[in-house]
Amino acid sequence: MTFLQKNGRPLIYALLLIMFSAGAVGALTIKGIDFADQVTISEKKLYLNGVGIKKSFFSTLYACGLYLPHPTYDADKAIKNDLCKQIVMHFQSKLSKDKIIEGWNDGFFNNSQEKLYILQGRITTFNALFRDMAANDRITFSYVPKQGTTITINNETKGTIPGSDFMQALWAIWLGDNPADSDMKKGMLGK
Repeated sequence: MTFLQKNGRPLIYALLLIMFSAGAVGALTIKGIDFADQVTISEKKLYLNGVGIKKSFFSTLYACGLYLPHPTYDADKAIKNDLCKQIVMHFQSKLSKDKIIEGWNDGFFNNSQEKLYILQGRITTFNALFRDMAANDRITFSYVPKQGTTITINNETKGTIPGSDFMQALWAIWLGDNPADSDMKKGMLGK
């Protein structure tokens, strides 16, 4: 008999624990989507704060991972801290460019209505960067202070929108008082 068997713990439990632990190192997998536990932008390490899922009826549209230099449950801090940060959207379903832009515009209106007159030109530029998205496509939003928010689709840089005010309005789409999905917001904040 082995030590594990003598102490009433089947060997299979130990093996399963080892397998699950090994699979979790370096990434988090949610609904078959892998999110790295950390990323680096502008020589700054960012850590996965949480992942949220956006659903439509019974299907998953996309999952969003929020990366911050310091983990927080506080949406206001995640939005307003002028530090490097990143959101990664991983699509599970096809979504048309028109639907994506409609979602952005609704999110900007619902969370940053009082700033729209200042942001409108940058929102128009931002909306022009997108295309129809397919399952397994990824959009990455990487914010660097004094540079702006760089939008990357499937590792291809599409453009950079300047301003911390734009970043805050964009982050508020997921984390603001009127988020695109309240359960997704909770997941991104690690709740």
